[in-house]
Amino acid sequence: MGKHDTDLVRLAAEHVFELFKDANPDVPLVYHGFNRTRELVVSCKDIAKGCKLEDDELRTLLLAAWFHDAGYAVGLDGDERKGIELCREFLARQQAPATLRDRVIACLDGVNENGASASRIASVGDDVLHDAVLMSLASKSYLQDAELLRLEIERRRGKLYSDVEWTQECIAFFDHHPFRTRYAQLEYNDRRAANLVGLHKLLRKQVEEAGEERAEQARISKGVGKTVESIFYYLTKLQVGLVGLADRRTSTMIHVNAIMISIVIGLLLRHFDSERYLLVPTVVLLTVNLVAIFVSIYSMRSARSTLVKDEWRIHDANLLLFTNDTPLSLPEYAQRIKRLALDVPGLQASMIEHLYFVRKMLVDRQRALRITYDVFIYGLALSLLVFAVAWMRR
Repeated sequence: MGKHDTDLVRLAAEHVFELFKDANPDVPLVYHGFNRTRELVVSCKDIAKGCKLEDDELRTLLLAAWFHDAGYAVGLDGDERKGIELCREFLARQQAPATLRDRVIACLDGVNENGASASRIASVGDDVLHDAVLMSLASKSYLQDAELLRLEIERRRGKLYSDVEWTQECIAFFDHHPFRTRYAQLEYNDRRAANLVGLHKLLRKQVEEAGEERAEQARISKGVGKTVESIFYYLTKLQVGLVGLADRRTSTMIHVNAIMISIVIGLLLRHFDSERYLLVPTVVLLTVNLVAIFVSIYSMRSARSTLVKDEWRIHDANLLLFTNDTPLSLPEYAQRIKRLALDVPGLQASMIEHLYFVRKMLVDRQRALRITYDVFIYGLALSLLVFAVAWMRR
């Protein structure tokens, strides 16, 4: 190459260095940085020497190599196509000959198998640049380089790859991008093949580990499901027991007050003609008994009347609640139950709603039952006091 040609390549290197140096900090360049570009140029020189390229072809190759990854420095959407635009602008500013510009652009355009444009000028430099770009496939540090590329792609695209997905992507890239030059095939195919074998071994290991992880997650999920079922069973059993206890206490209060009413009517009413002072105490006692019976019966009603508007909708949509009186035909009910059984998250949500509404009903019943006991105890005490006062004033 002549001095002018050497100066043009040097200016290209300096220009690309400035592009990477001035790149926005938000642009991830963990792989496609200036060091990667410099290594690409070194690889181009190595393969070009092995392929015995002429000076004109070498000049074209080096100019293309410097701009191959330059497009990644301009933004998150940067790629090789951006590098071609930057190269075209640089050569125009340097007033490079049109034939040289066409060769450099064609060389960049011909790196990818389907990237050749209609204006491409056939040159072995295209294949040399292609193989230099793929030199990392034969590198001893390939796995490390691949992880850096993965990190950059994930940051640029905002998409995360699993280990298995990324390894499969790498293997697919190997399969679709063989070396083109005879020199690269002879010198680097063995190391490339070794890296490919390593990737397949890594993939098998990752698939096995992923399978074990899924099995472990399934066991954990199954264990969580059993835990939820156990909790639901325990709480439901406890709630049923509390409902039964509340029913027995309510029934006891009704029976006791009914018996007292029978006794009062049977023993005291016949003495009202001769014992007029018993009238007021008897009325007080009967009132207490009747109020206690009324509150006891009221406590046996469900707690639907205390639900807010949103809770009514949820209550009527929950098929697990025995207080849900939404009219449904047998086929419709069976279909909805089957659909609920297949929807595990929905079933768990229905169980939680069931526990909430039963708990709410129990709280309301306990409150009403407490009022019943208060009415009975304090009313009975008041009745005895009234009887005592009436007895002393007879």
